[in-house]
Amino acid sequence: MIYLNNAATTFPKPPSVLEAVTAALAEPPVSPLRSNGDGEDLLTGLRRLLGRLFNISDWERIFFCSGATDAVNRIVDGLSWKSEGFTMDSHNSVLRPLANKLVASDDGEYNFLFLNHCNNVTGEICDIPRTWRARKKGNGDLLMVDASQSAGCIPIDVDGWGVDILVFTGHKSLFGPMGTGGYYVRRGIDLWPSQFGGTGRDSQVIEYAEGDWEYEVGTQNMPGLAGLKAGVEYVLERGVENILKKEQQMAQQLIDELGNIPKVKLYVAPMYRRNAKVNKRQGPVVSFNIKGLKPSDVGYILQNSYGITVRTGLHCAPLVHEQLRTARYGTVRVSLSDLTTWQDLEALITAVREIVQSL
Repeated sequence: MIYLNNAATTFPKPPSVLEAVTAALAEPPVSPLRSNGDGEDLLTGLRRLLGRLFNISDWERIFFCSGATDAVNRIVDGLSWKSEGFTMDSHNSVLRPLANKLVASDDGEYNFLFLNHCNNVTGEICDIPRTWRARKKGNGDLLMVDASQSAGCIPIDVDGWGVDILVFTGHKSLFGPMGTGGYYVRRGIDLWPSQFGGTGRDSQVIEYAEGDWEYEVGTQNMPGLAGLKAGVEYVLERGVENILKKEQQMAQQLIDELGNIPKVKLYVAPMYRRNAKVNKRQGPVVSFNIKGLKPSDVGYILQNSYGITVRTGLHCAPLVHEQLRTARYGTVRVSLSDLTTWQDLEALITAVREIVQSL
């Protein structure tokens, strides 16, 4: 099987991730603040590594949950906000909580702008600092960034960009297991917890003092987070810039080759500058359609005739497809990872050529 659906979940994982999960299940369970142990506990070590990866000096403000959707819901539930803004390429994990969970009020504390760092349909990389400078209004504004598609494959500079809240998931380019992820909240932001329960910190406290909140309650997914830690270690050792360079070269190869096939229409990032060998605004996602075929038909043929797994449809981003005029059926999405091979790309390009020739 050739797997090109890494924007959904990366596969395969580095061997170290599988080993870490297995070891966590094979060893006696240890929970932070609840067990005696030597050395740095797992979650502290993972927070520290993510702080390096995302350039977050206050890495203790990174909290873990089941993923980006969980994180966004906690943030929307916990902030007292006046108005919101989001880019039209936002994922439903952002759009639906904003549309359904809360109604902004005039006496809210914050205005916020939610930016998607990498579009999961076209792969376009958002220039976060430039967009923030253009949209920033004044006091009480918060910059929140969805790094679901970029964490692990595109450099992130939380401190340098002035990001107030960062949302990330673990099962994509961080190479962690599904059901892992988290969020960073800048110190001083009053985020009301959406969940309460045991933490192991001070069991005598029942009602918290104002602002003395805890965000990780109950028993954490320690095997999953052990795997996530191994995935982050892989990314740091490999180097995010090296991963980005490889994936952008691969994406450009796809764009060049598919773009030369008759009846193929591409949906990708606009060129950042003319005559560039690699488009610096292009992430590891390329969408296309074949004239005369529905995306679902193309996906079915690729899967069943060629053993190639892609993603078809709207990709949980309906507003993007309204802009692209593909809202009826969506697109065929090809998404890469650091473990994708050039042979995988050649197989896909050959398959698309043969499909077009058969029409």
